Amino acid sequence: MKIKGTREYLAPELIAGGSVSRMSDVFAFGVVILELISGQEPVKYRFDRVRKEYESVSVVETARQVLKAEGSADEEEAERRKRVRQWVDRRLRDSFPVEVVEKLMVVATRCVEEEATRRPNMTTVAGKISKLLLESKEWAERVKAPVDISVSLAPR
Repeated sequence: MKIKGTREYLAPELIAGGSVSRMSDVFAFGVVILELISGQEPVKYRFDRVRKEYESVSVVETARQVLKAEGSADEEEAERRKRVRQWVDRRLRDSFPVEVVEKLMVVATRCVEEEATRRPNMTTVAGKISKLLLESKEWAERVKAPVDISVSLAPR
């Protein structure tokens, strides 16, 4: 059986010739969540002036780097929150609770684990996202953030 799809959304086991499963759908969902949060395409290419060649930059890898822990717990939390704020789609400005976005990034990066058995099932993912929605609504009530949605057709 030949599997067709956009490579950036395909789970590693599918690329290696494995069969479609619920866990491969979880992987694709994780990529979509990271794409929505960051406003970035799943993979983009940039020119490395030193090596004089193009290199691919994955939204999955950049999300993992943003969440990566280094240093003491207190320093790291503040630094990580800063990285999260910088990574999130700039069109959102500061109209979001950073802690909730960080937790959503954690859920999404678990969805894109290389090993299919380490990914959560969609019931678990849906439950976590529902809790995060409630947290963000509570945040919006506290700060009285505008909840209007704007759509930009500008290129990313």
